[in-house]
Amino acid sequence: MREAVPKVDKLSSLGYVVKVQHVIDFLVLAELQSGRRFGKELDQVITKTLKGVGVNDSYLSQRLKKLAEKGHAHSYWDSDNRYYRYYEITESGIEYFKQLQRDLPERVALAQLVYKAFDSTLKKFE
Repeated sequence: MREAVPKVDKLSSLGYVVKVQHVIDFLVLAELQSGRRFGKELDQVITKTLKGVGVNDSYLSQRLKKLAEKGHAHSYWDSDNRYYRYYEITESGIEYFKQLQRDLPERVALAQLVYKAFDSTLKKFE
């Protein structure tokens, strides 16, 4: 069954459409469901998933810290090597992931509509 495409209206601000933090959170939590990972592994998964588009190391560190602060992930240092900070998903993280799973498809569909409209505007100036 095909999902309904959301209606674009004035109340749908560009900031609402799809936030980078939600995309990063979703990808990180999806990967953590397979087991613990360290930050660089998560960075590589994001870049691979997004076909070569990565995220700034500082921004990823900020998101990982925020996920840990909110209780969605547990972070700890490898006891043998202080270079690797590991992350594991928590029950709260699983619930947050499920919420993102519900919310993001509609937002992505809306973003596609917005960018298609913008693309047609760009083409007017070619």
